[in-house]
Amino acid sequence: MSPNQQLNQILEGGFDSVVNTGVRAFTVESLAKRLAISKKTIYKFFPTKEKLIRSIMQFVFTQINSTFKKVMEGEPNPAIQFIKIMETIAKFAGRAPLDKLAELKLLYPDIWREIETFRLSHQDDFYTILQDAQEQGLARDDINMRSASIIYINIINSTFQPEFFLKNDLPIRETIRGFVQVVARGIFTEKGLQSIKGYYEQNSI
Repeated sequence: MSPNQQLNQILEGGFDSVVNTGVRAFTVESLAKRLAISKKTIYKFFPTKEKLIRSIMQFVFTQINSTFKKVMEGEPNPAIQFIKIMETIAKFAGRAPLDKLAELKLLYPDIWREIETFRLSHQDDFYTILQDAQEQGLARDDINMRSASIIYINIINSTFQPEFFLKNDLPIRETIRGFVQVVARGIFTEKGLQSIKGYYEQNSI
């Protein structure tokens, strides 16, 4: 196995472990046992547990960025781009139990701030999608899409915190989907909403 393959194996296995056990119980020893490799192999790449956890999150960021790119390049309809990207976010967010996310935020606040910075970094992507939708008649022409994208991404960043879901006893994936539906009805035209409806029907979502 090449060094790059080893690295990806550690990061993929590490993400699954963090999601299942939480960062408090997560250890290099448990990960090594899970992957049937030595602790020395892991320490070769990551000298500390914090560095490993940070790298796992950056690995997830890379996967999400890759999905963003594939959707924006491969899906011609910007209204459906919007839905597909939010489905990806909901999918990743929904993999981690809420108490495990709260644990990460509490124990590694610097890493959590990196997660928030990553969310905000996609503001321009959402602007591009909404602007394209507007130009194609899929989104309302009486909305400033620059302002809409800024407000939208900041609502996600400030509201969708682990304590919000826990306090209100809300499931992440379903709540994000519901929020997206509310936003879509406020931004997209009937033409845009019909294309979204067709996407949902075709994919049984």
